[in-house]
Amino acid sequence: MKVVGELTPAPLLLLHATAGAGHTRAAQAISAALRQQGAPAHQVVDTLACTSSLFRRLYAQAYIDLVQRAPELWGHLYERYDVVKPPRSKTARARLAFDKANSTRFTALLGRVQPQAILCTHFLPMELLSDLKGRGKLATPVHAVVTDVSPHAFWVYPHIDHYHVATEAGARELARKGIAPERISVSGIPIDPVFAARTPAADMRATLGLPERPTVLLLSGGFGVGPLVAMLDSFASDDCGLSLVVVAGRNAELEAACRERAKTLKLPVTVHGFVNNIHQLMDAADLVVTKPGGLTTNEVLAKGKPMALVAPIPGQEQRNCDYLLEEGAAVRLHDEADAAWHLTRWLHDAPRMAAMRANAERIARPQAAADVARTLVTALGT
Repeated sequence: MKVVGELTPAPLLLLHATAGAGHTRAAQAISAALRQQGAPAHQVVDTLACTSSLFRRLYAQAYIDLVQRAPELWGHLYERYDVVKPPRSKTARARLAFDKANSTRFTALLGRVQPQAILCTHFLPMELLSDLKGRGKLATPVHAVVTDVSPHAFWVYPHIDHYHVATEAGARELARKGIAPERISVSGIPIDPVFAARTPAADMRATLGLPERPTVLLLSGGFGVGPLVAMLDSFASDDCGLSLVVVAGRNAELEAACRERAKTLKLPVTVHGFVNNIHQLMDAADLVVTKPGGLTTNEVLAKGKPMALVAPIPGQEQRNCDYLLEEGAAVRLHDEADAAWHLTRWLHDAPRMAAMRANAERIARPQAAADVARTLVTALGT
C-alpha cells in the first residue's frame, strides 16, 4: 500500500480502496493495461492510505464483518440507501464531513502526484474529488469505474466527469439516477489482460499436473468467504468421476479445513490458499463455482467458462447473480450440501454446458481494462 510520502508526480492517478478485493483488482487491471499500451507514467494508490489508522481499519473490516455475520442486514441497508441524495441533504453533508475529517492527507496526495487525469474504482475517493471539483478546488478530469453490474447510489456524485459501467442496463440505471448519458460508457468491468488469453482445458491440466478428468474449480473469493467445506462434504460418498480444485483465498483457517476434508474424499482434490495463477486454474476447469463478485465473474466470462453461483451477498452480489442467470451464463447452486449431485448433473448435461459457454462468450468484455485505459489516456489530451 503506497503512502503519500512515497509518491512522485505522474500524469495519471488510479485510486482504489481496500474494502473488498474487487476495487483493488480493477485498479491493478487498468494499471496493467496502461503498461501494455506504453501509456504515460501512473500511480496506483489505496485511498485508505490517506486516512486515519482507526478509520482505515473500521472502513475495511466493518464491511467484511457485516457481510459475513449479518448479510441480511447488509442487503437491507444496500437497498434502503440506493437512493441518490441531493448533495446538500443532511445525510450527504454528514457523510462528506465525516469522510473529509478522516482523510486529511488526501489533498496532500493530489499535490504530490499532480495528476492530469484521475480514475477511481471505489466511491470513497469519488466523494472527496467531487467535493473539491464542486468548490472549484480541482479542475482535473475524474473518471469512475463501477465494479458491479448495478451502479448503486453510493457511486453517484455530480462532479465526476465520466463513468465506465458494466452493461447497457447499468448505463440506463445510472442515467435514471441523474448522470447525463454522454458521461457514461459501457466498457465492462476491467479485469487483468491475462484473462483475455485462453489455453485448452486439457492442455492446462497437463501443465498444472491435474488429472485428466472433468474439473470443477471451487472459489471462495480473495477474502476466503464461502461454503467451501460444505461443498466438499457433499462429495464424501463416492468418486463421481470428477476432479476438484479449491481456492480458499487469504483465509488460512478455511484453507486448513479444506485440506483436512480433502484427505477424506475418494476423488482427486487440490487445495490452494491465495494464488497468483487463478487464470490458469480457470483455464483448467470445465465449470467454475464462485460467489458472484463483479471482478471474479467477469474473469470467468472472459475465459468462456460456465459458472455455478453460490451464496450471493444480498445487495451487489445478488444483482450480479440475477444478471448472469438472466443472460444464461450461470446456474444457481442453492443447496451447497448437495453440491456433488448438482455439479455432476450439470457437467454431464452437454447442451446446457454448451449454452452457458456460448452465453459467457456473448456477454464477456475481456478488453474492458484496455478500453478504459485508452479513454483515460485520451483525457490527458496527448
